[in-house]
Amino acid sequence: MIRKTIKMLAAAVMVVSLAAAAYAAGPAKGKVTKVEGEQVTVTLEAAPPAYIKKGAMVTALGGSPKVLAVQGNEVTLKFGKAKAEKIKVDSAISLSECEGDELQGC
Repeated sequence: MIRKTIKMLAAAVMVVSLAAAAYAAGPAKGKVTKVEGEQVTVTLEAAPPAYIKKGAMVTALGGSPKVLAVQGNEVTLKFGKAKAEKIKVDSAISLSECEGDELQGC
């Protein structure tokens, strides 16, 4: 009886800690500092979260750009040509973790 209670309590603590970790990695906010063709450079307000790494996909401005480089608080993203042309320097941007199941354009 006591073992079962301890196991249930341990499982509940693990679920709560995992849920807290999932919510802690919220969106990264920053400003666009440079737009060169399809490449957009963003300077983040804080250090980038773990999901922002070279080669990863993120969600930003209604699309799923690929992370080309991460140098300190600067992140370089590759958008589609049409999307990149609409992005303006000094505009605010929010990067969040890509779910992976998002539909891509034709």
